Amino acid sequence: MGSFKVPTPSELTKFYINGEYVNASGSEVFTVINPKDGSVISEKLPVATAKDVDTAVEAAEAAFSGEWSEFTNAQRSQCLNKLASLLEEHLEDILKLDSLSSGNPVSLIPTREKAYIVNGLRYFAGWADKQAGQYMPDDDGFVKLVRHEPLGVCAAVCPFNAPIATMFFKVGPALATGNTIIVKPSEKTPFGTMAIGPLFELAGIPKGVVQVLTGAGSTGALLASHMRIRKISFTGSVPTGKKIQVAAAQSNLKRVTLELGGKSPAVVFEDANLDNALTWTVNAIMARSGQVCVAASRVYVQKSIVEKFVEGYVQKMKAAAEKMGDPSQEDTAYGPLVDKLAYERVQKMIERGKKEATLATGGGTLGKDGYFIEPTVFVNPQANAQILHDEVFGPVSVIIPFETEQEVIKKANDTEYGLMAGVFTRDVTRALRVSSKLDAGVVGVNCVSVMNVVAPFGGKKQSGLGREFSSEVLRAYTEPKTVLINMKSE
Repeated sequence: MGSFKVPTPSELTKFYINGEYVNASGSEVFTVINPKDGSVISEKLPVATAKDVDTAVEAAEAAFSGEWSEFTNAQRSQCLNKLASLLEEHLEDILKLDSLSSGNPVSLIPTREKAYIVNGLRYFAGWADKQAGQYMPDDDGFVKLVRHEPLGVCAAVCPFNAPIATMFFKVGPALATGNTIIVKPSEKTPFGTMAIGPLFELAGIPKGVVQVLTGAGSTGALLASHMRIRKISFTGSVPTGKKIQVAAAQSNLKRVTLELGGKSPAVVFEDANLDNALTWTVNAIMARSGQVCVAASRVYVQKSIVEKFVEGYVQKMKAAAEKMGDPSQEDTAYGPLVDKLAYERVQKMIERGKKEATLATGGGTLGKDGYFIEPTVFVNPQANAQILHDEVFGPVSVIIPFETEQEVIKKANDTEYGLMAGVFTRDVTRALRVSSKLDAGVVGVNCVSVMNVVAPFGGKKQSGLGREFSSEVLRAYTEPKTVLINMKSE
């Protein structure tokens, strides 16, 4: 469907602005490496300047007030569905391109990544013509109508761990509600996002509606502070999220959605299905080698079963280590950390953890090349242990015993994060009671670290602001307008 060929990294040296690949206005470039061996993939990725951002904004404004504004809701839905069909044809190759710098195993692409993205986009396509307003009767002499109107030019700043998925879960609702959007991928994983631009025009979406700029934090700062960008959605670290919120407030008070870090607790009660709890909690720390914000890195286990649980957990983590390796190989389940900086940071946290907790397994690195961290488990940490309180963003977890429900709720909530949590029990009343008391935006019962596009996703406290997914996210891209109609005859 359509004429499209996935480019190579060496061909991706330009921005995608107004339906074309264009040269950067400046000369600054950055380097992208392959985390499996530290080799250089490209040294020619351009850094967007203020001039480049202005050019993209101007094109986005023209599209917003021009051809895109004339599309009916049904037409936007048709375009997004056509885009989903194009992705079904090309997405595997695009994700493999991204794997070069993300280290995400290609084995996950056909079984999980592709369907997750395509189905999510089709979900938002379905919302494009279903955004109802409100009518309130004229009991006081005025009919009150409420419309939900698009904001205008939006920006999306995406993370390295799931660049394409995150892009579409921001682009989908933005386009479904009639906005235009400028996307900045992480400087660590830019290739797939840069390659995907032409698919939007092939889907019938006008030029300028979706554009891609590359760069590091400086480019993100330009988007966050731009006076004519009306919303920014960011997924990434807490410190960067705070900077974006400040820049947004100090510029034009643009709307902000922040999906930030986590230190997610999983609470395993003695009556839980042990095999199920082990499977979910291990998968929850090993997904993308621990580089996910919803990773269940704190596992609280009731004392009566903690010894048996630790034995099974360690066994599964050792088995996971055997499936860690070259992400380009089909039999690899877990890849490296994204770069040397992340690798060294996690190593330091593990070394400190050895002094603050008991090491149950792991604690080292794997292989001579690349940025592979051995799946690592600590137990019985000190109350102030760094690995207990700080987000590691690697395959490192901590198991903590508890005795009572009240005790574990207090411990689980003793964090500035509040993104994800899990409760494992066969007692439905306990599950409902504990899930209501955990400070998290999402709580799984007999599951953890899982998201579903039809339900709101986001965090409490320093884990973020606003929600992604579901109909909730549509309101983040629209502004309510009240229309008052005087029904009096005089």
